[in-house]
Amino acid sequence: MQRSNLATVVLQLKSLGIDNVLRFNFLSPPPAKSMVRALDLLYALGALDDDGNLTNPLGLQMSEFPLHPMFAKMLLVSGDFGCSEEILTIAAMLQLDNVFLAPSDKKKAADRAKIKFSVYEGDHMTMLNVYNAFLQHKKSTRFCHDNYLNYRALLRAVDIREQLRRTLRRFKVKMKAIDDDAEPIQRCIVAGFFANAARLHPSGNYRTIRDDHPLEIHPTSVLYAEKAPRWVVFHEVVQTSKDFMRDVTEIEPEWLYELAPHYYEYGTVNELAAKRAKLFE
Repeated sequence: MQRSNLATVVLQLKSLGIDNVLRFNFLSPPPAKSMVRALDLLYALGALDDDGNLTNPLGLQMSEFPLHPMFAKMLLVSGDFGCSEEILTIAAMLQLDNVFLAPSDKKKAADRAKIKFSVYEGDHMTMLNVYNAFLQHKKSTRFCHDNYLNYRALLRAVDIREQLRRTLRRFKVKMKAIDDDAEPIQRCIVAGFFANAARLHPSGNYRTIRDDHPLEIHPTSVLYAEKAPRWVVFHEVVQTSKDFMRDVTEIEPEWLYELAPHYYEYGTVNELAAKRAKLFE
């Protein structure tokens, strides 16, 4: 429990009617600081109100998704950004371990194939391109073989996407697609993953916005060999010799304040402390 992502756990406890999650009798109690961070994130996502209760309908709907709350928020607001079809695809693709194959004896050829799908906006839009190309080629095994793509993984993405689509339709999210404009998609990703934002530091690495934690772009990212964007959001952190951001997309910093005012908020130390104290009572 201590190592799991607590936001999902806290959201489920709230959905079961357990109000005071800080005093819940876990078999292996997580650190109180981690619980507070999970509550803080859920509040910023709009899943909890000022009293720490599930919001209706957003919080209740988020609790029904079989995904992390950040994915749930991104999907549920995608209709508002006019890109629900693209966000469905991106969410499905992010559930896969490895879409791109890189055989040791054909690494250069695999890298060249990957460039066909890559865009400067980052990995999320690149994965969208891969999925769309897979469908355009009628889910061809030959297409996947020639482009060093994981055929089984892409078939799984098709299934996951359909499951998520059914959930969105049940919640009456408008199914919309957008043509040739990445910004609404990027903004929708920020609406869910604003907590995973980082800025380029003068040292050359990245630092998370809230904690100033050093990060690097993962070598498998399409942005790894490009000119480093100043601001990014990422899906997850992979810990090896360093902490690497995986699945990275370029963003504009003002989107953070616009789309996550509770997380990147202004006010005095006492004002912010009083607001959080009420939430964690």
